[in-house]
Amino acid sequence: MIAMRFRAILFALSLAGGLLPIAAPAQRPASLKAASIPFEVGDARAVVLFFIASDCPISNRTLPEMLRVQHEFSARHVKFWFVYPNLTETPAAIREHEATYGIKEKALTDPQQQLARLTGANVTPEAAILVPHTGIKDGNSSGLRTVYVGRLDDRYLSLGTERPAPTRHDLETSLAAVLDGRPVPAPGGPPIGCSIVNTR
Repeated sequence: MIAMRFRAILFALSLAGGLLPIAAPAQRPASLKAASIPFEVGDARAVVLFFIASDCPISNRTLPEMLRVQHEFSARHVKFWFVYPNLTETPAAIREHEATYGIKEKALTDPQQQLARLTGANVTPEAAILVPHTGIKDGNSSGLRTVYVGRLDDRYLSLGTERPAPTRHDLETSLAAVLDGRPVPAPGGPPIGCSIVNTR
C-alpha cells in the first residue's frame, strides 16, 4: 500500500514537472576557488555535497543512505555537507527537515545556486565529490575541483520504479577510489529525482 501511494505521488509530481531524470552534464564542472568556498574544508581529503530538497520524496527516501555513507567515511578525512539548492525552500521548512532526518549542523542553503552550477548538479538527490586542487608552485590548496557528480546508487530505475535494494553504490565506489588514489569511475546511470528549482 505504501509503495503504491509513493508511486502515485511520484506520478503526480512528474505530471507537474517537478520530477525529472536528468543525465550528468557532458561538460566538466568548473573548480571552486578557495576564496569562494562557503563551507569548512580543513584537512579534508575530499568533500561530499548532497543536494537535497525538503519536499522531494526520492530525496527524502535516499537520506538514510546519505547518512550511512557519511558515517562510513567521516573518519577517513571526508567532509559532508547537505545542500538545499532550491530557491523555493523556506527557513522554517529547512529547520523542520533537518530535525526530522537528523541532518543537524552540516546543512547549507545555496541561494545563488553557486554550488549547483559549479558541480553540475541538476537533481535532488544528487551527490558531488570535490577534492583539493593543489597549486603548482607551492603545493598549497588553491580550492576544490569536482571529480564526481551524479547518483548515489542504482536503487531508482525510473520515476515510480525502484529496486528493493541497490545493486550498485556509485557514490561509495567513487569516494573509495578518490581516497585510494585510483581513477574515479563515472556514474552508472543518470540520477532520478526532482529537478532543482530555479525561479530566477
